[in-house]
Amino acid sequence: MKTPGVFISATGTYLPDRVPVEWAVAQGHLGEAEARRYGITGVSVAGDLPAPEMALRASRQAMHRAGQDPAALSLLLYVSTWYQGPHGWCPQYYVQRHTGSGQATAAEIRQACMGMFSACELAAAHLLAAPEHTAALITSADNYNTPRIDRWRSTPHAPLGDGACALLLTRKPGFARLESINAVTLPQYEERHRGSTPLFPPEATLGTTKLDLERAKEQWFSTTGTDPRELAATMSRTLLEIVDKTLREASLDMSEITRVAFVNWSEERVRERAAVPLGLPMSRLTWEYGRTIGHVGASDQVLSLDHLLVSGELNAGDNLLLLGTGTGANIACMAVRILHRPRWAEVENVR
Repeated sequence: MKTPGVFISATGTYLPDRVPVEWAVAQGHLGEAEARRYGITGVSVAGDLPAPEMALRASRQAMHRAGQDPAALSLLLYVSTWYQGPHGWCPQYYVQRHTGSGQATAAEIRQACMGMFSACELAAAHLLAAPEHTAALITSADNYNTPRIDRWRSTPHAPLGDGACALLLTRKPGFARLESINAVTLPQYEERHRGSTPLFPPEATLGTTKLDLERAKEQWFSTTGTDPRELAATMSRTLLEIVDKTLREASLDMSEITRVAFVNWSEERVRERAAVPLGLPMSRLTWEYGRTIGHVGASDQVLSLDHLLVSGELNAGDNLLLLGTGTGANIACMAVRILHRPRWAEVENVR
């Protein structure tokens, strides 16, 4: 989808202190061989700080950076991958209330680690739909420090980090322009992250087991007889198709892409799922940063965008590709052109 006239006014982030992977190995949470294989150096851990509070902090930062009046927002989207608070409670209204975002439409999106892409697609369409829609806030946050998930082992190749991000999309010019965004779903792989687990009663209501995506995938492979090589080939082919479509809509080619922000997986996974299919060296991707914070749910790509801006690695005229794959299976891509380095990024880099 081409997104003419949709801009990024600011990003916002919140990352708690990072725990080195050596600590996890010493505590027996992760094997030494696994740690070496993954190449992750640490993950951000929030303790008992609620995810919605982290989302609020990231959202406030984004709106402060942009000088955005919260009451002028016409849409607020809250992206989550893990449990956010009490049963039956909606976290988006917490952010809306405490930012003073008026009575804008507010909704939660739960699409595993691909949620920010869907939120951006919905927000862009919202802004393009009516002239009175001038600004949309998207935020995402997760705290995995809970009993029913093991941040070090529940998702192989992706130790989980806690944190939050925010993205402010507007119709008025910002520091970057959203050129195009596209997503595709491969529903034939829906069962891959479910395995043999029954749909009812919902597993979360039983409180008996921890999330184990590796076990679910092994069950799926054994019961369906799916060839892992066929799965990998389909995913790679689809990724290249969605990237090609996004680049064409943005009037770009891969040689004009400065950096690619991808999922904060292990070095092995990032290389085989993104670098090799795209024909890029790992230095063009954001893994060197991602390996220091872990896989922060749906926030990885926006956290990387913020890091590249503040560190001075993105400047006027640069083009960034945000790319991700997730359960479903879902693949999405977004092209962003940097119009100028925002003043807040220059100030924070000096500090």
